[in-house]
Amino acid sequence: MTGHDSSAGEVSRRGFLRAATGGAAAAGTVAATSGSAAAQAATVTVGPGGDLVFEPATVYVAPGETVTWEWDSNNHNIVVNSQPEDANWEGTEGPETQTYDEGHTYEYTFETTGEYEYVCFPHAPGMAGKVVVNEDGASPTPEPVSGPPEIPDSAKTLGIATVFGMLSTLGLAYFFMKYGGDYETPDE
Repeated sequence: MTGHDSSAGEVSRRGFLRAATGGAAAAGTVAATSGSAAAQAATVTVGPGGDLVFEPATVYVAPGETVTWEWDSNNHNIVVNSQPEDANWEGTEGPETQTYDEGHTYEYTFETTGEYEYVCFPHAPGMAGKVVVNEDGASPTPEPVSGPPEIPDSAKTLGIATVFGMLSTLGLAYFFMKYGGDYETPDE
């Protein structure tokens, strides 16, 4: 007995290749998945639940990122209304009247910064969307509002009507108390 267990330290060529191939395949899958996830920036649902909208209506992406539109209802398309001067986005393939149905997917990678406005031609102008391409691909944060909260006009109107009603009631009560007459029936 030499103290060396030969079965524990040796690996066959076939076992080594099998392990190496499995590891390479797993690494390739992770790299491919993370690469496509990094390039995939936003997904827009076209006609969710049959509604005539793009959901979300506005998406923010960085240059080089891809937006995917997924059809959730029938008879929709994407027609570009406006875009930056250097851009060449044409929307979905075909003429403005060509529409696509549920299950269709369309992708476009935006390279030029700026705002891209689009509509669904059969449902324009109500079914509209926008892609904003900026350097960080993030939505601008609104500036904090200072001061007291704003009171809606309907609440102001209700408050004025309530004060007017109370003053009218008090005025009538004063009038009846000061100038009220004798309400007894006269004896005849």
